[in-house]
Amino acid sequence: MAQVVLDKLYKTFPQRASRSSTASGKSSSTEESGDLGTMSAAPSKPSHQEKAIAASASVSVLRDINLTVNDGEFLVLVGPSGCGKSTLLRLIAGLESLTAGNIRVGDRLVNQLPPKQRDIAMVFQNYALYPHLTVYDNLAFGLRRMNTDQTAPMEPSDPAKSASAPWIQAVKQRAETVLTRLTRPLPSAFRYWSEQEREVDKRVREVATILQIEALLDRLPRQLSGGQKQRVALGRAMARNPQVFLMDEPLSNLDAKLRTETRAQIVNLQRTLGTTTIYVTHDQTEAMTMGDRIVVMNAGQIQQIASPITLYNRPANRFVAEFMGTMSMNFLSVQVKSPSLIIHPTFRLTLPEVWELPLRRYEGRSLLLGIRPEHLSIGLPAPKNIPVRVSRIETLGSDTHLTVRLSVDTFANLALPDLATSGGIDTPDLTQTTLQIRISPDQSTFVDEKLWLVIDPHKIHLFDPATDEAVLPTQLEPHKPS
Repeated sequence: MAQVVLDKLYKTFPQRASRSSTASGKSSSTEESGDLGTMSAAPSKPSHQEKAIAASASVSVLRDINLTVNDGEFLVLVGPSGCGKSTLLRLIAGLESLTAGNIRVGDRLVNQLPPKQRDIAMVFQNYALYPHLTVYDNLAFGLRRMNTDQTAPMEPSDPAKSASAPWIQAVKQRAETVLTRLTRPLPSAFRYWSEQEREVDKRVREVATILQIEALLDRLPRQLSGGQKQRVALGRAMARNPQVFLMDEPLSNLDAKLRTETRAQIVNLQRTLGTTTIYVTHDQTEAMTMGDRIVVMNAGQIQQIASPITLYNRPANRFVAEFMGTMSMNFLSVQVKSPSLIIHPTFRLTLPEVWELPLRRYEGRSLLLGIRPEHLSIGLPAPKNIPVRVSRIETLGSDTHLTVRLSVDTFANLALPDLATSGGIDTPDLTQTTLQIRISPDQSTFVDEKLWLVIDPHKIHLFDPATDEAVLPTQLEPHKPS
């Protein structure tokens, strides 16, 4: 187990020239050379200016990543596809080179170390099992490589000392290694078991017992189910007893039921071993249920680092609020009127006192109101409630999801004089605004039914439309990445 520290990491990839420019370059060279069969244009070296242009055209994948993963922590990296989370994992593993910054594992700076010297084990999305090896040999592969790397060199540095004890020991170790490999395909009773091979066997069977795959040790990967392959991949990483586990979307190829079961197994396993774990996923459910802390990423930058419940209750910006949650947060543009009144053409809502101070500087300005689907409920007609019509109904058994649109014919006749002059919102456009709501399955409704949605004022979120940053009540401090 070890702490992992990422300090000001940057990663860029050079942008490749487009095919069109390459093709045009080839055609021009052909025209200049005349007969293609007898003449060829020598490739010209890129000038200093061309190199500078190429450097400026590089694609920035990660920017200013600062992160500390505590010893024994289960940290989840979550974000949409292309946000850089898998690239960050590969940088830690040593599979990609850094553009700038430092990576520390424990007390070691590992920037220049090859992957095998970082004491890190990685579980890939596609399992990466050797198809010609049995489960046993897949689990033992990394351990045997470790033993091979630690074996003394075959030739002595000084021929005069060829009969010394270290040289004899090296020859003995090499002979044992060869004999072990030659007899490995034989039944157990006829194999030669060196001391190292006995240690490997002991460790493999310990891991197999923990993962409950003892009965699978003699099978090939093609004879395993998806869940069994995933456990073997986890076991291969566990067998080395590394300081850090890296997991790159290991459950994405499993069906829903198996994903839930394997998710619980990984969490329980990490708690048992206490190994520092960095887990990458794009699934918000996995992130919320597995991680001690979650790092939300977007466009190569960290948006927020916090516990699951903090991310849900107090997102730092609109992206985090919209991305986290099984149903996306609803957003409506509202105007602020002191001390704590927000106005929309369909409703007006007075907020709790904790909002009075932060809303003073937004007097007369627009903010984005965010409200999660589970914090809306069906109520009675009232100026503070939102009039809507049902567009779609999704019955899931445990709950029902409704997609609704703002009802123009309902709020047009409301006696809300301030709303008519609030300005800034065109009434016809409001009919295109849709909201999502989660209700109990016991509540019946039908498509095109008129409803009034009640907003829980204690569960609302406000965002500055100019920056997308959250506006927080007075008793809360913004949670910045650390």
